[in-house]
Amino acid sequence: MNRLKYLFLLLLMAAPAVQARTPIRQWLTAMPDSVMPLLTKNNRLDFIDFLESKMEAVVTNRLDGKSQMNALTDDYLHISYTRTCDVEMKLLPLTDSVDVLCMVTTVKAAVNDSHVFFFDESWQPIEANMLFAEPVLEDFKRAEVSDSADAAWRKMDIFFKSYELSPDATTLTCRLEATNFLNEEDRRAVTPYLKCDALVFSWEGDRFARKP
Repeated sequence: MNRLKYLFLLLLMAAPAVQARTPIRQWLTAMPDSVMPLLTKNNRLDFIDFLESKMEAVVTNRLDGKSQMNALTDDYLHISYTRTCDVEMKLLPLTDSVDVLCMVTTVKAAVNDSHVFFFDESWQPIEANMLFAEPVLEDFKRAEVSDSADAAWRKMDIFFKSYELSPDATTLTCRLEATNFLNEEDRRAVTPYLKCDALVFSWEGDRFARKP
């Protein structure tokens, strides 16, 4: 019920005037520094200018490291935030003129790990569970499991997973990364009992729903 009330308020705020959707570059310009603290507003503006000028969009961030924008469309962007962290953003339509923004941050290491965030048009956070039911380890697992595989599954007590937003569609793909945390013997035991290694979620107008 809280989710429905929140979405209703978003729609109500947009009701007095019909307007075009706000492109993601304007979201990026208005974004509070606290969302991506390594980037200044000038960094973000430079990203846009560089890409629109067909130049490599690389800036020096607040830690004197390099950040790069790799893709920018009206509703999607991808940034190599640091050497070990990527950020994706995608606009998801509630109506013809009201969007929510989905942001995925992925820490890249021996085992990748992602987190999903949502924001309204004022960059106020929206509780993720209002718009998305995150998968659990059992969603990737077959019902029947051998003893050796069951023992290996129990070692995946840290549920590593990565997410990827589509530049061209309103979908979110979740990939199982936890098996990469296992040694080779345990990985071999688990692999035959994987139902899948990726789940796809499609935006249904007010939340992500898992595709069959």
